[in-house]
Amino acid sequence: MHPNSMKLMRYFKYKYLEDQAATVLDIGSRRVKRGHQTYSRIFKPPYKYTGMDIEPGRNVDIVGYENIIGVYDVVVSGQVMEHVNRPWDWLKHLTKYFTKYICIIAPNTLREHKYPLDTYRYFPDGMRDLFNYAKIIELEIFKDGDDTIGIGAKQGEN
Repeated sequence: MHPNSMKLMRYFKYKYLEDQAATVLDIGSRRVKRGHQTYSRIFKPPYKYTGMDIEPGRNVDIVGYENIIGVYDVVVSGQVMEHVNRPWDWLKHLTKYFTKYICIIAPNTLREHKYPLDTYRYFPDGMRDLFNYAKIIELEIFKDGDDTIGIGAKQGEN
């Protein structure tokens, strides 16, 4: 994970979770390259961190969406949404996995980097539209450097 993405995830954690003992599901958690950091560094105890990816590897506890069992307090995902077909459906699908918050970080610029594909870049208006489509309550959506962060809550939460 690049440094700005790590910074934004720390921002989310400190502002919204306040070191509560939350369960966290990280979608797209696999450490792709040696030396890259993952969000598991941010969500150490008292958090219960679970990494999920579509491929097995380092920092992956669950392989495949079909193997996610139960729900978590929080879903996080960074630098994944640009690799997803139909991100509007993907984000709506993620709502069944969290009870409180979701935090999505995605690039708004950068070069093409297929893994296995590269579909979109996200600005705040686009992220906001996706949150609205998925019926996620927007708490904050803003651009920071080459990234856009969207923080939302489950319907009925504040």
